[in-house]
Amino acid sequence: MKWMELTSDDLGEACNQAQGVAMIPVGSLERHGPHLPLGCDAIIIDHVAEQIAAQEPIVVMPTIPYTFVAQCRYHPGAVHIQSDVLLEHLTCICDEIHRNGFSKIIMLHGHGGNVPMSQSILYHVLETGREYAVYSIPPFAGKMDEITPLLETEHYGHAGEMETSVALAVMPELIRLERTADKYWGPSGKSELDPKAVQTPVTWIAEWGEMVCGGPDQATIAKGRAILDLWIEGAVEVIRKVKSDEVVPEFMRRPTNHFTADNE
Repeated sequence: MKWMELTSDDLGEACNQAQGVAMIPVGSLERHGPHLPLGCDAIIIDHVAEQIAAQEPIVVMPTIPYTFVAQCRYHPGAVHIQSDVLLEHLTCICDEIHRNGFSKIIMLHGHGGNVPMSQSILYHVLETGREYAVYSIPPFAGKMDEITPLLETEHYGHAGEMETSVALAVMPELIRLERTADKYWGPSGKSELDPKAVQTPVTWIAEWGEMVCGGPDQATIAKGRAILDLWIEGAVEVIRKVKSDEVVPEFMRRPTNHFTADNE
């Protein structure tokens, strides 16, 4: 059910099996501390997408590694696409997926900071009158309440215990965990601006300058496998609901201009 591996003749049947639903895995290229590869998000979400498709019929597009990583450019290795170009590019991809017979498109995210492709695209297809429905599944697919009890550190996010555990379960040969031994990366506390009260373009990177949250050396393969199982389970649950959803498609088909000659 991978778009890249299907023949042209087989795409129609794959679309039918998937009930007209296609999925775009979205990663990033950015620093993940001194121990994880730059393509960590893309590699992980590609794996997650493959496991999802093994459980639920869905046509999977090639993983997109080039995304919005503006704050990450303070470190080597980031490949950032400016938001307007990214949004137009993604819209073209969605248009082409729809042209090939798909009525619902799911963004499956492995990179949390990708605002143009996780939120802006939803409103863009609405305001531009697209007839297809777009859905966005964030990292971990709503399973954080079940994932958090598996973790031992206070700060476990980006390149920390949680993500490093998942990386160990997916690509252990690429992890340099020895570089994190006995190290703990906490928030810098340099800024007096409360992120709950005001946002800035560099809020996150100012707090987490090395792009590592907490103690990655607490990561284990067992934790990673448990997190992946929950993530995949959550995404499959969402996809099944998307397949039966009629609310979003109905709104996408509904005209928004209710003015007539009588009330102009």
